[in-house]
Amino acid sequence: MKTLMVIDPQRCSECEDCINACKKAHGVARTKKTSTVPLFCLQCHPDKAPCARICPTGAIQEEDGTLMVDEDACILCRLCMIACPVGMLVIDEEKKAVQKCTLCLDAEDQILPACVEACKDNVLKIFSVEDLEDLKKDLSYTEVLNEAMKAYQKKI
Repeated sequence: MKTLMVIDPQRCSECEDCINACKKAHGVARTKKTSTVPLFCLQCHPDKAPCARICPTGAIQEEDGTLMVDEDACILCRLCMIACPVGMLVIDEEKKAVQKCTLCLDAEDQILPACVEACKDNVLKIFSVEDLEDLKKDLSYTEVLNEAMKAYQKKI
């Protein structure tokens, strides 16, 4: 099931709790702070993700609808970091591999992503593409979701 992270930038207090929770959970923050709100991996479609397509060792593979980095296969060439349209791959010096947001699917005992749990402003949400399709049927969300889906389709 394809899953996406959605943030409401108007309600974000810029507290950085999400970034700190990510760093605590993974040893390195897999999200970045912009001048205002945090920036997350776009969770590109696995077949079209620039990071996965450029990786010479195939270290970035889809598992359960999310791209994961095989740390053993990663050679730290950094091509994926260059290819990412939002620069969301980071180097974990301890593991000697590139890391990316997996929505905490690789974390043990984690039901929700650490960033979502840590967000005191409740501005981070997780949706499946199927959930968004269902929301499109609700007329009050139709126009907003259609525009968001157009933007998403252009990026993948």
